[in-house]
Amino acid sequence: MSGMRFALLGVLAFGGLSGCKFTAPDPRTDDTPTSGHVLILVDEDCKAVLDQEALVFRNFYPKATLDIRYMNEAEMLKAMLNDSVRCVVTTVDPGGEQQAYLDKRQIDAPIVPIYKAGIAVIVNKNSPLKQFELRQIAALLGKTDAVHISTDIENSTALDSLTGIFAGAGSGVARLLVDSLHIGKLRARALADVTDVVAQVARDPKAVGFLPFEAISDLDNPAMRALRDQVRILPIANGPGEKAVLPSQSTLADSSYPLKRTVNMLLTEGKSGLGTGFVSFVANHKGQRIILKLGVAPINVPPRNIQIVPQ
Repeated sequence: MSGMRFALLGVLAFGGLSGCKFTAPDPRTDDTPTSGHVLILVDEDCKAVLDQEALVFRNFYPKATLDIRYMNEAEMLKAMLNDSVRCVVTTVDPGGEQQAYLDKRQIDAPIVPIYKAGIAVIVNKNSPLKQFELRQIAALLGKTDAVHISTDIENSTALDSLTGIFAGAGSGVARLLVDSLHIGKLRARALADVTDVVAQVARDPKAVGFLPFEAISDLDNPAMRALRDQVRILPIANGPGEKAVLPSQSTLADSSYPLKRTVNMLLTEGKSGLGTGFVSFVANHKGQRIILKLGVAPINVPPRNIQIVPQ
């Protein structure tokens, strides 16, 4: 009888266990600031910076899966209207449809600035152009003002003989120039990517390229140095008689370069998950050091600790 009793207890115990279902954590919903899975949308202009940030973050936190999708600005603003998106990297503040979507989800989406960037203006090495003023860029890209660019005492180039070129349709660079310079209808061409824009400008003295500066800012990157070697970057002045300034880490940091913009990370996850962890990493000293190395201007300049050793 005792043997039968133990057998019956075993069957009952097994039956009880089989009725309990073990559910493994879902990395997309049960994520933490350093583990799990997160979908991040990034403006393709910021790819050089976010690639490096993601690489280092993954090395620190191997249980974290960052699903980063690069898009042009127009595509990204549409795609962010999706519950699965947890973080957006952009130079434009959400408004209209985007803000209504966040309000509907009752998400107070914090905007975290991460670095200062700019728009580089490139010309052919044989171009007679020496610099641009903002009003001349506006006229080149669509305004009808009769403006000429003085290249030297003996030569003048009419704006309508030049062609503005951008990298990609739906470009955030183009949108910023249209908005900030109050251009009605944009008059310019869109090529596939930064490499194509540089190649076209290198061939055509009448082409003027407009690029995200972070695509050519890292002089330690051989590919970026090769792009810069093919063309010439123009200094930009706010207006007549004002000093023309080249884009650089320092002129972006002190805002003396006129064609500047700030890159932000927008959190849309509504909790402290992996999106929050990645934003915190990029915005704090480790992530800001990476930005400093890449030639653009971090929002928070990491301190340099110098130890003086007495002799």
